[in-house]
Amino acid sequence: MPEGESITDEPSDDQRVVFIDADDTLWENNRWFTRVIEEWVTFVVDLGADGEAALFTLHEEEDRNIPVHGYGARPFVHSLRTAFTRVLGEPTDTTRAAFEAFAQRAELMIREHPIDLLPGVYDGVTALADAGLRLVLLTKGQQDEQTAKFARSTLTHLFASVRVVNEKDAAAYRAAAHAAGASPENCWMVGNSPRSDINPAREIGMRTVHVPHAAPWHRELAPLVNVGPATIVVATFADVPRAILEDPSRRDRGPLLG
Repeated sequence: MPEGESITDEPSDDQRVVFIDADDTLWENNRWFTRVIEEWVTFVVDLGADGEAALFTLHEEEDRNIPVHGYGARPFVHSLRTAFTRVLGEPTDTTRAAFEAFAQRAELMIREHPIDLLPGVYDGVTALADAGLRLVLLTKGQQDEQTAKFARSTLTHLFASVRVVNEKDAAAYRAAAHAAGASPENCWMVGNSPRSDINPAREIGMRTVHVPHAAPWHRELAPLVNVGPATIVVATFADVPRAILEDPSRRDRGPLLG
């Protein structure tokens, strides 16, 4: 399926749109990748590799593979495979078979991990939906993987649509706003990543709420840009409804939160 919305719902002209990130904003995700990386390093160290050098090689392979293959379990495990070959050269057939079994288990674990909602998520998303805001899940990665996680999340009834993109940049946010029938100024973006969720959305004029994660993916770290509407930073998702619903620019239409 091409990138874009997999569920549709026509917004009204005066309805605001709230885009919400998925991984490490609504549910735990990076910890499963971290667990696999730790096991991969242990695997190659047991075969004589240097752990630090192996991890550096894996990061290099991700740098090379992400622009080509994208994000998600399958591209990540591809990087594990290419890094394994670089680190160990030509291992024995037995070692390669053992690694392939590990790689397959790793991909399955990442793709099908339990959906553990982060604190305040269910009540926070419910409050936004109950206030009449149109909620769109905006996530990057593999279409099948991301929509499967969403289906397991217990949140599907609260969202109007789902949009899976290859990369979150300014162009992706402009396209998402256009597809939702809203101008960027009438949109919010909520997420944990300054690099992917906050900065590019803010650059095109969306309002943003940053919900920091305790253990974020290192690739998502970046300073918040100093352009566009100021970002609201909250402690947990439970604080998101108040941040959005008490937005002063809504006052001409009356408060949504009593």
